[in-house]
Amino acid sequence: MSFVKGNNMKTNLRYFCLIVICILLIGCTRHIKPQKFDLDSRLLKPLSSEVPIQIRVPENAETKYLIEFSGTQKTHANVYVDLNDLYRNAKQLMEEVLVKYKVPLSPNSEKYLKFTISKVQWEVWAGGFSIGAYLEFDIETGDGYKMHYRVQDKSAMNVDRAVGGTTSRAVEKIFQDEKIKAYIEMQ
Repeated sequence: MSFVKGNNMKTNLRYFCLIVICILLIGCTRHIKPQKFDLDSRLLKPLSSEVPIQIRVPENAETKYLIEFSGTQKTHANVYVDLNDLYRNAKQLMEEVLVKYKVPLSPNSEKYLKFTISKVQWEVWAGGFSIGAYLEFDIETGDGYKMHYRVQDKSAMNVDRAVGGTTSRAVEKIFQDEKIKAYIEMQ
């Protein structure tokens, strides 16, 4: 009788160990939905133009983009984002700035700003009390000017908010660029 109990315990222990190993091998996977945050209006410079412009972002971008972990410690968490969400947020924010300054928008305009994301990263700051996120992107004008930027944002809450905030920081950076401003105002 004790042989059966011991055998069942060994079997149960084997199953338990197998389950724990599977969980550790799989790790944590998280798909985030980045929020759109307001811009800091103090950073925006007034614009003026009567010539329509369009904002171009990639369509049908990667829907399961792995956000690279850039911290020094290791993580077992894989964080994914739908790049289409980031592009939609950036486009909406850029268009809101242009509308605010009464710059006309037109989807058929030859004059354009093209926004392309090249990298998204995250890391843990302050011993885990804050999350930092980085967004690398290119902005290109219809006359051939192209600039690469890296912006960051943070959140004491979660990676969703930190990544979502990077699109706001990117748009603020775009509209601080004097060459972009000159291009938009070019008649």
